[in-house]
Amino acid sequence: MQDRKVTGYMAGSAEYIQILARRASIVFAVFIGVNAWVLSGPVWKWTASLAVAYAIYNIALSRRQILPGVAELLLNIAACAGLTCLHAEYSSILYQLLLLRVALRAGRNRTGRVAVIISAVYLVSAVTSANVINTTVVMQWVYSLLGFTLLTYAVIYINTLAAQQANDSQQMLELIKQNDRNYRMALTDALTGLYNHRAYKEKIENLSQYVLLVIDIDHFKKLNDTYGHLVGDKVLITIGNILKISVRSGDLAFRYGGEEFVVVLPGTTAQIGLKIAERLRQKVAEWTFEHGVPVTVSVGATIRKPGINSQTAFEQADSALYRAKQTGRNNVQFYAAAKPAADLSVKYGM
Repeated sequence: MQDRKVTGYMAGSAEYIQILARRASIVFAVFIGVNAWVLSGPVWKWTASLAVAYAIYNIALSRRQILPGVAELLLNIAACAGLTCLHAEYSSILYQLLLLRVALRAGRNRTGRVAVIISAVYLVSAVTSANVINTTVVMQWVYSLLGFTLLTYAVIYINTLAAQQANDSQQMLELIKQNDRNYRMALTDALTGLYNHRAYKEKIENLSQYVLLVIDIDHFKKLNDTYGHLVGDKVLITIGNILKISVRSGDLAFRYGGEEFVVVLPGTTAQIGLKIAERLRQKVAEWTFEHGVPVTVSVGATIRKPGINSQTAFEQADSALYRAKQTGRNNVQFYAAAKPAADLSVKYGM
């Protein structure tokens, strides 16, 4: 989606000028028709009719939001040539506006060819329809061709500038994407794909109330010693996947470190938090791990309320986790202030 925005930005300035040039063409075509009617020349009806037809055609294109193309170039240039042959006043301005909008659409590489075609049609129609060729008439042609040349260089400059802006925008977008990737990697645990410890600190900063689950794999050191670290890594990955598919939308799962995981349940009551914790514990206990490795987890839970800082909440959940370890592992314990935790310096016996 962002790539589309950059593409739109690249063409945005040129397309806006095209729209303005088309609207200006409509206004000038109406003006030419009105001028022919006011002057009431010998062919004013033909001039006015062709000018009005030109205006109606371009109004239709504007309503349908059609970008300039070959068909528009051919029909409009034919109408301009017709107006020139009818000696319509200011018809050269329509050529210039047509050159502006078509050349902007054609791009830098084809701008010169478009300019040559429009200039040639103008010159041929002007010369063949001229009643008298004198110095004044020739100078008018020269001035018109000079205007075409200057306009061509202006269009090339606009296209070059738009391309440079698009390139700069594309580079900026790539830099933003790369920074975003780096930021996500900095917040993601490479092994499990869960958020990491750093992400935990960032994500809970703006949360005032949530249920906190601290999950620890039982006897993980023994598991590594018995089956090897590769199997231990697979167990960590599997439990990470279990957390991903088990938490609700809006809940947050983290690999806090080592074999310890953390789940944050924003806006959740203690009762619901305990149900979720028990469901996670049971799902791990029932899961068939590779090589038939028996795996269970112990869970400590607490609820952080306004007035309790995040560090205190974590210490409470960690205290509950210790109690879960002390009461046989593979169970869930909720922090209770009335039951102070034992000395947390004692190892979990993993």
